[in-house]
Amino acid sequence: MAKAKKTSAKKEVEKNEVIEVNLDSFAVPIAIVIAGIVIAFAIFLTNKNSKGEVDGAQPTPTAQEQQGEEPEVPEGDFTVSIGDSLTIGDRDKAKIAIVEYSNFGCGYCQRHTVQTFPEIKSKYIDSGEVLYVFKNFPFGEEGTAYNSALALHCVAKLADAQKAVEFHSKAFDFTSDEDIKNAVVALGVSASKYDSCMADPTTKSAIAGERDEGSGVGITGTPGFVVGKIDKDGKVTGPIVRGAYPFSTFEATIKKLSE
Repeated sequence: MAKAKKTSAKKEVEKNEVIEVNLDSFAVPIAIVIAGIVIAFAIFLTNKNSKGEVDGAQPTPTAQEQQGEEPEVPEGDFTVSIGDSLTIGDRDKAKIAIVEYSNFGCGYCQRHTVQTFPEIKSKYIDSGEVLYVFKNFPFGEEGTAYNSALALHCVAKLADAQKAVEFHSKAFDFTSDEDIKNAVVALGVSASKYDSCMADPTTKSAIAGERDEGSGVGITGTPGFVVGKIDKDGKVTGPIVRGAYPFSTFEATIKKLSE
């Protein structure tokens, strides 16, 4: 009987033993999980913000834009004026014009400038068939993108079209007013004349006029284009192309207008 009691006592001791867990062994795995969640959230916010514009709200590309399909445009043609805006091409020979409304804070505008414009220039502008017109469509009246638009107008006025187009291609990468002025001076424009042009109220009026004209024909986002025939008064009438579409879209529109 004594032996039986000893066994029972041993089981009682084992039952009442406290199981200790070393939490330190879980500290590293938990920290890794938390860090992963924080990093994933940061990446999500970065990607979300990177889709917007530098200088304003850019419309989300439609499914057609993403797939490179032909854009939907309002029925009918629209008329805009070439006016005193920056142009390249043979103004006396060209019967068709592409009027671009662009914003230097717009990533899609830069994509058009880098990927599509060179093909248009090579095939249609250099041949004299198409006149290309640059117009500004800023989303505000301050900031680097807006000041770049003013500077483009000044370079076209104080230098020549080719230098202005060169400035246009670089302006999407500017991050300060100093960048803008340095680029202008590097093109051979007098710093004092540039300063005077930037301060001239007519420069702002010219940019506002281009934006208002675009809004008047239904341009709501950038880039937007009116591709049409040029009449004797320097007006361009044709359909609107909305968005950074590939060269094939512009080529198809030009061929249709040439029929």
